[in-house]
Amino acid sequence: MDDITFKDIASWVIDHLVGIILVLSVFFEISKIKLNPISWVMKLLLKPMKKDIDDVKSELKTDISNMKKEISAEIDAIKENISSEHKRIDELIASTELSEISRIRWNILEFASSIDNNQKHIRDEYRHIKDEADRYHALTQKYNIKNGLTDESMEKINKKYEENKSSSAVYF
Repeated sequence: MDDITFKDIASWVIDHLVGIILVLSVFFEISKIKLNPISWVMKLLLKPMKKDIDDVKSELKTDISNMKKEISAEIDAIKENISSEHKRIDELIASTELSEISRIRWNILEFASSIDNNQKHIRDEYRHIKDEADRYHALTQKYNIKNGLTDESMEKINKKYEENKSSSAVYF
């Protein structure tokens, strides 16, 4: 066999040093030099993908932010519509109740007038007009309406009822 000397081995190692370092760097990572071709290749390959992922992430954040703004605007519009509808409902209720006040007032005045004209009524008519008067007073208090003429008419109606409530007559 040929005698291989240290000089031959050193010469061979120096000639192939770059190859040896590359092969060893696959399995070992030297902390000061940090030569790891697998990590380097992976970083090189994944860098464009990471940029794409970051771009998609940024777009998603922008889209979500825009969606939040749109939803918030829609919620505000719905709240405004609900408020407007509540106002219209309140106006409709007020209109209906004011019409009811007028109707009840007319019924009370007409009933008192019929008593003044000696027209006879049954007990249920008196009870009904008294219930109407209670509703009338509740509504007039709600809307702060004063009406002395209706109160005077109810006094006549109540007086006539009290005078005859214990009588056995059907009409009085």
